[in-house]
Amino acid sequence: MNKPYWGLFALLLVAFVFFATLSFWPEGIHVGGVDIKTSSFARNMRGLFSVDEPVAGDSVDAEGRLPNGRHPRGWRAPMDTTAKNILFIGDSMLEGLAPRLAAYCDVSGHTLVEVIWYSSSTLCWGQTARLTELINKYHPNYIMVCLGANELYVPDIKNARRPYLKKILAEIGDIPYVWIGPPNWDKDTGINDLLKQEVDEGCFYLSAHDKFDRSRDGAHPTRASAHQWMDRVVKWMETQGAHPIRLNTPEKVTTRASRIVVYQPPV
Repeated sequence: MNKPYWGLFALLLVAFVFFATLSFWPEGIHVGGVDIKTSSFARNMRGLFSVDEPVAGDSVDAEGRLPNGRHPRGWRAPMDTTAKNILFIGDSMLEGLAPRLAAYCDVSGHTLVEVIWYSSSTLCWGQTARLTELINKYHPNYIMVCLGANELYVPDIKNARRPYLKKILAEIGDIPYVWIGPPNWDKDTGINDLLKQEVDEGCFYLSAHDKFDRSRDGAHPTRASAHQWMDRVVKWMETQGAHPIRLNTPEKVTTRASRIVVYQPPV
């Protein structure tokens, strides 16, 4: 590169660093009698790097979301004590999780619709309109998802599965939700990283580092371990989840969901 171009490049770089630094002062600064407003630049920087922090001039919508469609880091809705119609969808991991959640719902006044699609994945759900059909049929005002266990070894998973994950989240839309990550029994190829990137903050429970007692297949937690898993999820929802709801501790270990729907493995 010729020296004049190097000089121009250096000048542009210095200017970029200067204004990027200003973005950390959203109220603006006063230099030499001139007020420099920085909020617009900060918003542009946030859009470029997907930062979920509010800047001066930002406003949140009725759901507490920033202009980029996401909640600010650390945002939590107030505890919702009203009765919920909960739709819980996922793969075979629901066999252990859902009966325990049903016990919580039973003593908390919630209705639980459990939908198990055996051997399903984000690909299966994202390629169909099944979730939309379930939402239209059961009208949930809270959704729980447990998917990812069948995708631990998918190569290039971020590119292979991101469109389907985005479609699932778009179908959920503004309905408050929690996504329970897979109970890793081995190192995955990136499914948990993908979920952390795409699922709203405070809506993703990372299960990969939890300790489990496993059934004979080495993958599924035992029933007792799955019940403890659900207990941890409930505690997390109450203390860290973005949309906490009332979930009283049940005396019964498990019970049946209000309705159970089963789909056979995809062909």
